[in-house]
Amino acid sequence: HNKAAQLLTHILSNPQCKDRRDKSFRVGISGPPGAGKSCFIEVLGMHLIENIGQKVAVVAVDPSSSVTGGSILGDKTRMGALSMHESAFVRPSPTRGTLGGATANAHEVVLLFEAAGYDTIIIETVGVGQNEIAVGNLCDCFLLLLPPANGDELQAIKRGIMELAQLICITKSDGDLKDAARQAVASCRSAMRLLFPHGDPTCGGWNKRVLQCSAQYHPETVGKVWESLVEFKEFCQEKGLIQQKRSIQLKNQMWSQLMAELLHYIHTNPQLVQIAKQLEADVQAGSVIPRMATHKLLNALIKQQ
Repeated sequence: HNKAAQLLTHILSNPQCKDRRDKSFRVGISGPPGAGKSCFIEVLGMHLIENIGQKVAVVAVDPSSSVTGGSILGDKTRMGALSMHESAFVRPSPTRGTLGGATANAHEVVLLFEAAGYDTIIIETVGVGQNEIAVGNLCDCFLLLLPPANGDELQAIKRGIMELAQLICITKSDGDLKDAARQAVASCRSAMRLLFPHGDPTCGGWNKRVLQCSAQYHPETVGKVWESLVEFKEFCQEKGLIQQKRSIQLKNQMWSQLMAELLHYIHTNPQLVQIAKQLEADVQAGSVIPRMATHKLLNALIKQQ
């Protein structure tokens, strides 16, 4: 852990890496199963490579099984053309139980991609829900993809992730779903006007956009989504918001890493593992409340230092 951290610090201290970091654009993408995230990302990535001349990296977070801890890591299969292109790098990453849908080391992976000269880094996160807000600590702009749905289904989408997104895109806007997509766009725009009548206060008053696209049948519509992403980037750069946001993200990452390291230390220390197992049994038996068990485990940790 320490050697990897030292190597990463050495790489990132290079002035050339800082210049690349300042020019890069980090886009977080999330959406429920069936929203077509992988198809959208592949079309967007190929558009950036072939039409704009960029290098594109994708951190594709795959859900790990809560039972076995395993993960399919099938994103490279779903993004066949993009993953094989010499100007792209697709890295599937298992969540391994990490809340927030993003892997614990995803931020460092993003930094390494920037150091390697990738212009746009796309972070695809697991599913949709209030725990997915961890993507906010990884990206400059958050894009929420939603399949065509009626009003009741849209209401089921957690308000937390709707508020977090700077852009919302209704996917699969083609064929029989075209009318449903149009209705979904109208519903989302109404919701955004109600939630943010004066724009997004966390992004300098940016008016959240609700778009629609069909990545599979009308790939040019994905190019329109990219234009809106660039508009958001330029809007934030003018106000100095991207560097400000990244600075806050670094602070949050420090505390997240501290929590991860503490848990790792507890789970790998034989004496603490034994104490934790006894406390777990006491909590399950109802003889100790979780708060008291937490204090006892922390006291045992402190005494070891």
